[in-house]
Formats: sequence, C-alpha cells, structure tokens
Amino acid sequence: MKRVSSFQSSFSSLAVFFLLLLFVFIAFGGALNNEFLSWDDDSFVYENRMIQSFDSERLFQMATSFRTGNWYPITWFSHALDYRLFGSDPAGHHLTSILWHGVNVFLLFVLFQRLLSLAKTNYSSSDIFWAGLAAAILFGLHPLRVESVVWVSQRKDLLCAFFVLTGYLAYLSYVNAPDSRSSRYRYGGVLLLFFCALASKPMAVTVPVILLLLDIYPLRRFGREAILEKIPLFLLSLGLSLMTLMAQRQAGAMVSVAQLDLADRGLNAVRSIVFYPLKVLWPMNLSALYPFPSQLTPMSLWFVGSLLLIVGVTVFCIWQAKKRQWFWLIAWLYYLISLVPVLGIVQVGGQAAADRYTYLPTISFFVLAGLGLFRLVRALGHSTVPRFLIGACGVVLVAGLMGLTQKQVKVWKNTETLWRHAVQVFPERLPRARLFLGTDYLNRNKLADAEREFQTALRVNSIYAEAYNGLGLVEYKRGRLQPAEEKFRKALALNSEFAESHLNLGLVLFDLGRWSQAETQYLWALAQEPDSIEVHNNLGLLYYRQGRMQEAEAQYLSGLSKNFEYFGLHFNLGNLYRAMGRLNEAVMAYRLAIRFNAHWAAPHKHLGEVYLELGLEDQAKAEFAVAVKLKSK
Repeated sequence: MKRVSSFQSSFSSLAVFFLLLLFVFIAFGGALNNEFLSWDDDSFVYENRMIQSFDSERLFQMATSFRTGNWYPITWFSHALDYRLFGSDPAGHHLTSILWHGVNVFLLFVLFQRLLSLAKTNYSSSDIFWAGLAAAILFGLHPLRVESVVWVSQRKDLLCAFFVLTGYLAYLSYVNAPDSRSSRYRYGGVLLLFFCALASKPMAVTVPVILLLLDIYPLRRFGREAILEKIPLFLLSLGLSLMTLMAQRQAGAMVSVAQLDLADRGLNAVRSIVFYPLKVLWPMNLSALYPFPSQLTPMSLWFVGSLLLIVGVTVFCIWQAKKRQWFWLIAWLYYLISLVPVLGIVQVGGQAAADRYTYLPTISFFVLAGLGLFRLVRALGHSTVPRFLIGACGVVLVAGLMGLTQKQVKVWKNTETLWRHAVQVFPERLPRARLFLGTDYLNRNKLADAEREFQTALRVNSIYAEAYNGLGLVEYKRGRLQPAEEKFRKALALNSEFAESHLNLGLVLFDLGRWSQAETQYLWALAQEPDSIEVHNNLGLLYYRQGRMQEAEAQYLSGLSKNFEYFGLHFNLGNLYRAMGRLNEAVMAYRLAIRFNAHWAAPHKHLGEVYLELGLEDQAKAEFAVAVKLKSK
C-alpha cells in the first residue's frame, strides 16, 4: 500500500509540475518572439565574450569576475550554457528563463504544502493541495513576474529564487533529520544551496533571518541552538554583502549621499513597502523604470498614508499572532525582511522601485491568498451555488492575470517597445527612459527621433548632462562637428567628470584637426575611467596619426592588457606594426583580430596585403578571397 501511495504521490506531483509549466508557457510563451534588449543584455549576453566558450580561462573569469559590479558565477555559467546551446538566438535564452520560472512556481507549490503540513493546522491534505496550487498559479502568472522572466539579463532573479526555495526545502529536511549524521549532511546541503543563491544574486543575503522566522513558526524551535547554527550562514551573508558593496562602488553603480540624501532614501523606502503590495493587487501601468515621487516629504500624503498602513498591518498581524494565527505575522515579516536589500537605503541605479524586486519578497502574499481562498471555500460548506461562483471568479482571475501578463510580455519585445511604453506611463517624469529611447533610435540611425527624445528629456530635466551628450552624438552622426562640440561642452559644464562626453568631445576635436585639444579630452576621460578600452584605442589612433608610434603602441597594449579579446585594438596594432615595417608582428596582430572576430573583412584584406609585402602570394590570395566573401555578406 505504501508503494502505491508513494507512486500516486509522485504521479500527482509530476502532473502538477506539467500543469503549472503549461500555465507558465501560455502566459510567457510570447517572449520566444522577443529580442535581446540593449539594456544590460549586451553586457550579460550578446557582447559578453566571457560566456561565449567553456575553456578553462573563461570558467576562471566566470568564477572571479566582478563584471557589472557584482559576483555572479552561477548566472554567468547559465548564460554560457545557453550561448553554447543557442548561440545569439534570443529565443533559446528566453526559453531557458521561462523553464526556470516554471520550476520555481512548482517549488513554491511544494514548499507551501511542506510548511502547511508542519504548521499542524486543521487543513486536510486535499485543502493544502488545492490552496498550494492556487498560490503557485497566482504567483506564477502575475504580471509582476514579467520583468524577471522576459528580461534575459535578469536570469539572476530566477536562479537566485531557485536556490533560495530549494534551500528552504533543504532546511525543513535538515530540521526533521532522523539522526545526527543525516543532520550534518543536510545542513551541508543548506549551506551549499545558500552559497549558490548568493553566487546567483546577492538578493539572497536575508535568507538566514528568514530561516529564523521559520524556526519561530511553523517549526517552533526558536532558541539558542537555532541561532548558533545560523552563524555560518550569517558569515556567508556578511562576506558577500561587503564584497558586493565594494564591487558596486568600484563600478560606479552606487548613488552617493550627495546625489540622494539619506532622508529621501528613507522616505522612498517607506513608500516602496506599500507600493509593491498595491502593484500585486492592481498590476496596471507597470514600467521598466519608476520615478521618485516629485514631492515626497514627511508630511506628504504618500508617506503618511504608507506609514499608517504599515503600522496598521503590523498591529493586525501581532493581534492575529496573539490569537495563535501566526501565518499573518510571519508572512508580513518575510516580506519586509526580504525587501530590505532593494529598499534603496544603499541606492544602486536611479530607479525608485522595480518589478523584479518583487520576485522573492511577494511570495508570502500569494501564500496568504491561497490560504484565504480555501478558507472562504471551507466557510461556505457544501453550498453548491457559492462554490460555483467562487470557482467562476477564480477562472476569471486567472484568465485576467494571464491576459495582463501576455500584454506585458509584448511591452518587452525589444528596446524601442520597452521605452516607448515607459514614457507613455510617465510622459513627464522619466527623462532617463527618454534617454534610453533616444539612444536606441540613435543606434539605429533614426536621428530625428533620437533628437526629439533627447530634447524631451531636457524639457523634463534641463540640467541632464546625458541628454546633451546624446544631442551631441546626433549632430556628430549628421557630420555637424561645431554643433556637436557645443553640445558635448554643455554636457561637461553640467558634469565635468562625465567620461563619455570627454571621449566624444575628443572625437570631434580629432576630426576638426585640433589634435592637442583632443588629447587633453582623451586624457580627462582616461582619468575618470582608467579601464576604458575605447579611450586607449582613440589615444592610440591619435598618436599614430601624429607619428608618435611608440606612444600609440603603448596605448594599444595598455588597452589589450585590460581586454585581450578587443579585436579592434589588435587590428589597429597591426596597422601600426605595418607602418613601422614590423611585418611579422603585424601578421600576428591581424591574426588575433581575426581570431576574436571571424566575420570582419578588413583584417583579412590587410593581412593579405602584408603577405604580398612578404612575398607570400598564395596566403595573400586566400586572405583576399575570405575578405571578398565576408564583404559580400
């Protein structure tokens, strides 16, 4: 009988898994037609050479790299595996993200059942099953999930959630271990999963505190031993937190107190605590960016209302706990604690809030929703009509969420649709979205559209240096060097440490023949961003043009020391060596340019010319043939 029961349980779990996966695919499957975004997907995937092979050097880079200001070895490995399977086809990368989300939804279903069983409520196994299924479906299909699932570079959210959820399940298994030996092995599993969660995204740093919450309820084992056993977890959390803060600071991603003071951060944190539950209840006007409230003060309606609501919910949850209804308080504390890393006290980036921040913290709301729904069904007893009405409302709710999610997936179809939607939601409050939209138009040579968006951004924020920089690039692409120079100088007048504008102004001055002034701007840019490959490259070109060959070589080699795979530097170094008569070194440089970009015709052509100079006619013909073939494509 036990074997039959076990088989039935496994079959039931498998059926639920595929059912949930089906729901997820119906809601998110449209993402298979979506493109990569120029917003982080470039640095994470299609321009990230670190993930484009699995050799020992790349694996070492994944394990040690602080690219994008964070340590993401497991995330990098996931992207590398996708690249090996699907190359640069975005559909495959989207498919993987959808699958990860489907797995997470199922894990939530399993975790729900495990927690309810441990809570020893008067729920039947059937009640727990259906309540867990409802919670998983509502969580999995909610439009707030779109940003984490459809934005490829947010794979880190999905991976982090996977290891966090499996870590919770492993912890429950550890607590119920039959003997000390088994307990040690299971505790090791908890540590490993927590480490993997941190190695996916630092958002997991609050997990040790969440485990203490579980010790309080439903495990009811909170005490000295429960606290002491968390010390290794807290040490891991502290170490990763410090490492992330240093990496973010080094990458320039952290917003200084001068830019956003602590008082404003605190006000926005209180508002955010209420903002996310409201979006759960009313998921309309979702946006890739949310602006800071224009007039958020201690006396503003948003702040006072948010504070009163937080206090009211907290009092209600404590009151329920005194009546031994612990789920309310634990769920509320889980939400608050999980949200701490993204409340903006340590501000990273310019967003006031983000949909992706809700992936893990809002799980507790959907657990409560599942419980509430089936408490309502139970309260109605065996009355057919009310149960039918609740069932009908449930179907409408699921269908509505699925429709909203499908619509939101289309918003993320490409860079243009994403930012057009953002400026439609906040037409006069998101100059940054205008900047991103203008930059996308600029990259596609839609110069009039780009100019319009940059001008609109300046109308919203008249001291927006990045917008002036964008207008300068528009003028530069039009070949209007004097107006371009004016725009770049306006950008620098607003922000003298704006490295990109120094670089761009240097380009303009170079083209105007004002080489000494161009050098000054390049050196300014290099002082602000010493690891900038572009600056080293441009300085090298400037010195080459001036006949300062040794200095040009030093700049090219300095750039390659920071990124040896930057093929443009190898190509320019080859041109330099050819001009210096160092033909064998030129051959090596051109070959390296070809190695790191096999689809570029120019290095093949130049290599062929060097072969002719060396008297190697057969090799020259072969390179010319490849160059012609690539050029025709």
